[in-house]
Amino acid sequence: MDIVDSQVHLGPGGAAEMVAAMDAVGIRSVLVDEWWGGALDVPGYRVGEGGIRTTSPTTELAAWTYPGRFSYLVRVYPDDPEHRTVIRFARDAAHARALRIAPGISRAELSRFADGVYDGIFVEATDCGLPVFVTIPGNTGMLDRYALKFPECRIVICHCGMPPMEGQWRMVAEFEGLPDSEAYWRALAEQPSAQAFDTVLQAARWPNVGLKWAHAPAYFGAGGYPNAATRPFLRKALDTFGAERVMWASDHTTNQTGETWAELLFAIVENPELSDREREQVLGKTARAWLGWADDAG
Repeated sequence: MDIVDSQVHLGPGGAAEMVAAMDAVGIRSVLVDEWWGGALDVPGYRVGEGGIRTTSPTTELAAWTYPGRFSYLVRVYPDDPEHRTVIRFARDAAHARALRIAPGISRAELSRFADGVYDGIFVEATDCGLPVFVTIPGNTGMLDRYALKFPECRIVICHCGMPPMEGQWRMVAEFEGLPDSEAYWRALAEQPSAQAFDTVLQAARWPNVGLKWAHAPAYFGAGGYPNAATRPFLRKALDTFGAERVMWASDHTTNQTGETWAELLFAIVENPELSDREREQVLGKTARAWLGWADDAG
């Protein structure tokens, strides 16, 4: 089976070790969000008045060294005064496949997202034919405006679209730093899982919106292989979006529930509730189609 992991982190270094692990567990290709942990601009630098421009040196080298095994997405920020040029560079880069934005880390940024501050990113992404991965935990309803206004732009909801999990919401509240931050983010995080996911599923009415199935064990309280408690939620996602709009990602480099990369993969491979077609779509074909990435790993 052609397996594509649609999110891992990499760098600095480590490509050879990652290829060895991929070969061991049976993963053909990975989409890298190159982030080294800590500050959002590492690797990268600051531009303009608070803008961030990221780089992907480890993954670019890995993609040339191991053909077909690595591609990457480019994080884009609206406060980068040249963000539209950055997107055109991504379009022309040999191994860049997508963009990623993260408007969901504060209410101030969510307000800007709702007000259309990110329109320029979606305009350029549409023109360049690049999908946009969106981190917007617990607020996927705010994607409606963009899905409607930019119907030719492929939009992928990151991390199941779920509200911040325990630990995450505390960090977000601390980052936001408002008097009511803890109360707001705690309330968002403590929604019943079924209720929160039903909100995510409403985005399926937009044919240009897909779902990245990542961190499901943590979001649905299903830690420990085979993560059986995630299966009803995956079934809902497949029945609502269709398998051709759901892609698997391990994000094993920041996994909160302790499973190995192999365990995160085989929780899907050995899920008895999936048809062969669904399994092949979720584990590789959806990512290949949405990313425009042919299987050229040899």
